[in-house]
This record gives sequence, structure tokens and C-alpha cells, in this order.
Amino acid sequence: MTLIRKDRIWPTLIITVLVGNLLLGVFLVRLANSDTHFAVEPDYYRRAVEWDATQAQARANVALGWRIEPILGPLAATGPTPLAVAVHDAAGAPVAGATVTLEALQVAHASERITAALQPDTAAGRYVAPVELPREGLWELRVAVSRGSERFTGDLRVEASRHADAVEVTRRPGDPVPVSR
Repeated sequence: MTLIRKDRIWPTLIITVLVGNLLLGVFLVRLANSDTHFAVEPDYYRRAVEWDATQAQARANVALGWRIEPILGPLAATGPTPLAVAVHDAAGAPVAGATVTLEALQVAHASERITAALQPDTAAGRYVAPVELPREGLWELRVAVSRGSERFTGDLRVEASRHADAVEVTRRPGDPVPVSR
């Protein structure tokens, strides 16, 4: 008596290949979803539908003329690091009495987002919060400033380090190189 009869070899081989293909597919889906560097913009469909509101906010930002400046020292080895944002109006005067919120995400790990409500600091127009940024590297800061009926939003990029103050990155990869004359 043989272990596998001759008439069952081909059906067994086909079933084995199909089950193997299914197991490989499940493994690859799990592998693709475990990548911490992969991120999808949350609620992107709602944001796409509200594109007109986004453009209206961009026009309001230009009309207000406010500027935001990030202030971040060297990252702490453990625990939070104070992150401050200085807000100035079009004339350069500090914007006091505002509510400032922040969303920070590291560009390399964009699925990990950190949110904070910044509190007024001792300096006028400066808002601060302790934020735990776990890694060095390029961080995107999405800032929203509200004062009364005025609302200003801005995105900043900073290069954070454990050894030096963060530096604001003004050029992004793919931006045209300015021509000096």
C-alpha cells in the first residue's frame, strides 16, 4: 500500500500550490501593514471634500500676514522637550491672547502623530508645551492659531537633534534651486 495513490497526486499538488499562494498572500499583507514608515493622511477624503475651505483658510492666512517661528532646543534623552512657537503679526508685533494647537509628525514615521495645546509663555506672543519627540530627524509641525474670530494655520519643518537647537527647514526636497545672479 502506497502513501499517496497515483490518481491523487495532481489534485494534491494543485491544492498545495493554492493553499501556499493563499498563505503567502496573508503573510505579505501582514508584512505591508506592519511598516511604521507607511502613513496615510487621516481623514483625507473629508479634507478633499473641504478643499474650498482649505483654500479660504490659505487666503485668510495671507490676509492676516502672521508668521510663526518654532523654538526647539536639543531633544531630551528621556522625557519631554519644551517646544515653543512665537507668533507675530504682519507688523512684527507679538500676537498675544491666542489659542495655539500643534500636531507634530516625523516625516520618516508619519503614522505616529503627537498633538499638544500650547500655553502662553512669559514672553508675549510665545506659546510653549512639553512635547516628547522620540527621535532625531525631520519633523513637520502643523500649527493652528486662533484669537477671537481670527484663525491662522501654518506648516513648518524642523530638523531636530539631541546635540543642537532645532533648525527650521525652509527648502523641501524637489523645490527648485534658487538662481543667484
